[in-house]
Amino acid sequence: MIRRFGLSLLLIIAGFIHLIQPALFLRALPDYLPFKIELILISGFFEIFLGIGLLTKKFLNFTARLTALYLFLLIPIHIYVSWNGIEIFGITNPIWLWLRTAFQWPLIYMALSLQTTGWIIQQSWRHVLFLHYKINPDLIAPMVPFKLDLHEGEAVISIVPLLMNKIRFPYLPSIPWVSQLWELNIRTYVEVNGIKGVYFFTLETDSKLGEYIAQTFFNLPYRYSKIKSSVSSSNYSIIHSRGDISSNLKVKTGQTKQFCTFDFWATERYSLFTTKNKSIYRGIVMHRPWQLKSVAIEDINENLSNQFNLKEMRFVGASYSEGLDVKFRPFIKMTELNNV
Repeated sequence: MIRRFGLSLLLIIAGFIHLIQPALFLRALPDYLPFKIELILISGFFEIFLGIGLLTKKFLNFTARLTALYLFLLIPIHIYVSWNGIEIFGITNPIWLWLRTAFQWPLIYMALSLQTTGWIIQQSWRHVLFLHYKINPDLIAPMVPFKLDLHEGEAVISIVPLLMNKIRFPYLPSIPWVSQLWELNIRTYVEVNGIKGVYFFTLETDSKLGEYIAQTFFNLPYRYSKIKSSVSSSNYSIIHSRGDISSNLKVKTGQTKQFCTFDFWATERYSLFTTKNKSIYRGIVMHRPWQLKSVAIEDINENLSNQFNLKEMRFVGASYSEGLDVKFRPFIKMTELNNV
């Protein structure tokens, strides 16, 4: 609610400044643009329109996406001002001008995060390996802030390495190399207010940028690690290390397998839960059902789980998927942690 009213107020104030003192923005527009005053006045009215639209529940999703698109289209103007060192609102220091330009991205994210139905990030998950273990729920319950979702009376831990690529935000293309990372996560299965989902103990990644974005904007426990992979034909191997923590996973993938009850229970999860400032947040994942293949284990040697005292895990099965495309909705605040 604070973000919504804050962004709305910012847009309305900016809009009125455009209308009352359009001359302040003349230098921000390139000389080759015609009708500068008219463009400034139109942008002022549009910003007020967006600010008011964000306050209406009926048009919130549409206005949030439109606001994000508008802020994105303004980035070339901000770059032009920063690149040429043009004074704007008394700012002349190049560092502050570029910081002002960079501030557009948090504003775009803020606008998109106000949606209740749209998506905020799209990814392609490839070479997904599921390694499933069972454990006494009493051993992990103290480490999980939510109610455990048990399978036949036991808690389930899954180690899941995957390649994440084609990462992009609305209105933006994916960027080669930057939009790709390997991830290895350890997760368990929980239920919050009747909604089944997953909780991550850790998400190891070989991307420092991915670690920063996930920690900063999604409050997920990403940690930078070294990950080497080899995927060819039916051979699949992952070598992971972070300090004295390491994992060495090697399997052979087989033919398409029929979904069993456990596979469906463990993989068809469309919610993930995290906490921030004693509040619970739910992320909604949208994708088609998994198509799984059988797996033959050649070598599993890891101590990543030991840091969470997951020492009495019993291996119960594995599956492999070539992958699928995924969209995430913005995280939604559900309730206070003490109320679960």
